[in-house]
Amino acid sequence: MRHLLTSVLFVLSLTSFSLSAQAYSQADISSAGETQIGVASYYSDRFQGRRTANGERYDRNGLTAVHPHLPFGSIIRVTNLHNHRSIELRVNDRTRLRHGRLLDVSKRAARELGFVGAGLARVEIEVLRYGDS
Repeated sequence: MRHLLTSVLFVLSLTSFSLSAQAYSQADISSAGETQIGVASYYSDRFQGRRTANGERYDRNGLTAVHPHLPFGSIIRVTNLHNHRSIELRVNDRTRLRHGRLLDVSKRAARELGFVGAGLARVEIEVLRYGDS
């Protein structure tokens, strides 16, 4: 029961950020070092092996991310604002993100960021290096 209550409270806290996350996801980051704050989710296992927008095959054990605007090959630091875990990821896919989400990450990245159980996390993205495409 306590776990259920904690999960419900966490989801409700994410709801309050969905409008600001949507606004951030529409904005382009213009230079390395700039940041965005919003909600992240992770790819379902059903996408394992499917082609990403840049032609690679999705690997749930890779350290990759989907972002609506950043060029393929961009390296970003993603920090979970709840537990302050961070990880560097490479953008290799593009999609229209739903429900005010800022990005999707691989399952391994979600595990390392500590939100596989919750499914969503409020994150900060910092561009470390822009990709070429």
